[in-house]
Amino acid sequence: MKQRLPIHLIATFTALLTTTAVAIPLYPTLMALADQIRTYGVDGRDGRDGRDGRSGQDGRSQSVRANGAPVRVEAIGELGQDGEDGDRGDRPSCPAQPEDVRYDLQAPDGGDGGAGGDGGQGGQGGDVTIYYTDSAQLRQVLVNAMGGLPGRGGRGGVGADGCRCDDRRWRVQVCRDGTCTEESYDCRDGDPGDYGRDGRDGAAGGVGQVWLVNQANPLSADQPTLTQPLEFFLRQPVSLSKHQWETRRGAGALLATGSTEDDTYNQYLGRLEAEAQIVWQAERSSTTFLALSPTITLMDTGNLQLDFHDNYWIDGRTEQSGNLTTYTVDYIVRADEVTNFAWGNQTGRGDDFAVTVIDLGQESAFVNTQFELVYRTTDDDPRSNRRVRYEEQYSGPLPADVVIQDQNRFVLNLGQLPISDRYFRRGTNAQVELRIGRSLGPNAATITLDWEGQL
Repeated sequence: MKQRLPIHLIATFTALLTTTAVAIPLYPTLMALADQIRTYGVDGRDGRDGRDGRSGQDGRSQSVRANGAPVRVEAIGELGQDGEDGDRGDRPSCPAQPEDVRYDLQAPDGGDGGAGGDGGQGGQGGDVTIYYTDSAQLRQVLVNAMGGLPGRGGRGGVGADGCRCDDRRWRVQVCRDGTCTEESYDCRDGDPGDYGRDGRDGAAGGVGQVWLVNQANPLSADQPTLTQPLEFFLRQPVSLSKHQWETRRGAGALLATGSTEDDTYNQYLGRLEAEAQIVWQAERSSTTFLALSPTITLMDTGNLQLDFHDNYWIDGRTEQSGNLTTYTVDYIVRADEVTNFAWGNQTGRGDDFAVTVIDLGQESAFVNTQFELVYRTTDDDPRSNRRVRYEEQYSGPLPADVVIQDQNRFVLNLGQLPISDRYFRRGTNAQVELRIGRSLGPNAATITLDWEGQL
């Protein structure tokens, strides 16, 4: 509900703000002014919002056969329903105005009108598949796949009138110590409630499309994508199939005059068929990964695409023999184990200085590993309050001859890098940033290990 200060109260507040001769505490004064106006009665409640209209159902998709006789196909989308109107705001409770009170009064406000409900969307026109053996037969097929009309938005409710004051101004005589003065007070009428927002109209449904098949027999079901447990693909080849369509324009010129459909239609071109199988040649047993469920998809090009879950890194090879595509799995690792690295120990000084990193996921026998190093040192004392300035001594990939791999343990002989021996002395303050690149087939990831301290 709207709350406004009476005109004479606003004037008083302005005078208080602009007075400079007398210091007046602002916050207590504002509180005192707020106490000078009081409401009576009860404001009206806002009206209920109207419900949205239900969207129309889509037209029923269907198939027909053109044989030269007139055929009429109705695939119209259903109308959207209108939104409900919002209810009127409730009238306030308007009791008798208190008389001769020593404060201003505010009469109750009227309730706002409820918002109108939005109109429902029109249903989409249904798709129509037409089988034919002679294109001239299509001229006997009348298709009505018009989308449903939209529902209209409901109107917003009317706001209720506010209460009116019985007496808008009065005076009260106040006597103190034998001196009498008159005080003036006001009553403000209640504000009327606002009109509710009108609901939005829905959108008309789109027209349906026509699918043309130049053959007498209905299309059999196809299976362009298949997701199954790994064991299913290892046991025997699986068959996939996919119907091919070409999008063309000019549907209206092919069908009976008066047809209503999307001018873009789909012409059947034929059926792709293929077989697929997975062969397991990875070092780890396939029984460890039986929970894996690959997905094989037959593409429009006729090629097969094999997708494994992102939780695994897999590398292999694809072979084609006639209609059969074989995917051989050579390596497989768990993705969350590939990046699980930790620092080991430091050994040696000068040319013999080396650090160790450990593959905690124990996948290094199956993935490629490369290292990049950024090495910085400082002569400043990191324990001081002053800013510490580090100087870069090396930045770039580590040559293969400074890396020694012992199963899942890597020894990095940093002392063999073109860095002065004095930067590897005991007590040197250093920063080490080691980026570890891991890859297997099309999969790759980078891990960064940071270290800062005293050698």
